[in-house]
Amino acid sequence: MNSQNRLGALDGLRGAMSLWVLLGHTCAFTGMNFIPVLRSPHYAVDGFMILSGFLMAYHYLLRAEKEPWTKPRTWTTFYIRRFFRLSPLYYLLLIPAYLLKAQYDHWKAVVETVVDVAQRAPDNPAVTWQHVALHISYLFGLSPTYHASLVLPDWSLSLEMQFYLVFPFLMLFVLRFGWIAFSLVCTGVWLVSSSSYLGYAQQFVQPSPLVLSLIWFVIGMLWAAAHLAGDTPASRKKVLLACGLSLLSRDIHDVILVVVFAWVIFGSGRLLLGGTLPYLRRLLSNRFSALLADASYSVYLLHLLILTPIAFLLCTQFHMASVARFLAAAILTMAISYGLARPLELLENAGIKLGKRLSPTRSRLVPAANPSVGLPV
Repeated sequence: MNSQNRLGALDGLRGAMSLWVLLGHTCAFTGMNFIPVLRSPHYAVDGFMILSGFLMAYHYLLRAEKEPWTKPRTWTTFYIRRFFRLSPLYYLLLIPAYLLKAQYDHWKAVVETVVDVAQRAPDNPAVTWQHVALHISYLFGLSPTYHASLVLPDWSLSLEMQFYLVFPFLMLFVLRFGWIAFSLVCTGVWLVSSSSYLGYAQQFVQPSPLVLSLIWFVIGMLWAAAHLAGDTPASRKKVLLACGLSLLSRDIHDVILVVVFAWVIFGSGRLLLGGTLPYLRRLLSNRFSALLADASYSVYLLHLLILTPIAFLLCTQFHMASVARFLAAAILTMAISYGLARPLELLENAGIKLGKRLSPTRSRLVPAANPSVGLPV
């Protein structure tokens, strides 16, 4: 279970999740709401959270001896690298999102009227200094008013930053009390926060506060510990415990997603589909999958800037059936988004290099795993 080449399949999973989000939003913007699963991109975001928890814990456990969390410079290095991994591209795309906010709000409102969406987004607040400051600081995800107030799907970036902020504390808790206690406490926090009796979750359109999405990060972290421990009874229990936690979501699609992820990462060729799994892993870790993974963050963050005006034009200027409208919007959005992703990767890589240069420590990452985070980040 500890073979390093299995982690190459995470590239394919990350690229597939990003494409799923793009196509899911295209379904919503073109009236193709009758396609099951594909029309629900929030499951893909759950997958990103799992991958993020996995990769963060995986790298921490590998470097724990050389970069222990008991040293302040380790924390500083972690925070600097994570900030510069996300921020350059995000701050760049905030410019058109703010400058054209009124236009995007109009386009989206018209599209929602034409395609008759079942649940329309709430009215976006006006741009104020608080609005901008909360987005630049990533704190907007904690606000029911501002967490989904731009055309960008950036609520998940705030969620990621919240996870990074508390991640060192989570790992210190694990070191002190163990994985079982960690899982129980985090699951309890998630259950209480998500409870309808508390009423907190109902204030948000998206689960952008960390406490509302914590369970998915925990699943990934448990898997990282299991993967590095090798094929032992204790590691198998961690895998099963993580899968069992998904049942608490009471959503069969999330349960299936978790089981598929576990099968790809931990399954052997003798399980489930016979000898198919090695071929699936090669498919998920080939060069094309790596290209999709490299473009995933740019495509995820960019695609609604592209899709919204395309959907507006298709809905208002052309008389098309929903299927034709979906195909046209999907092809155009994918072509433009993936086409722009390549030059935008230069900005991403520049941010990564700058973060490493500013870090107090410069330890080498393990080459077996992609150092990027779960949300196509």
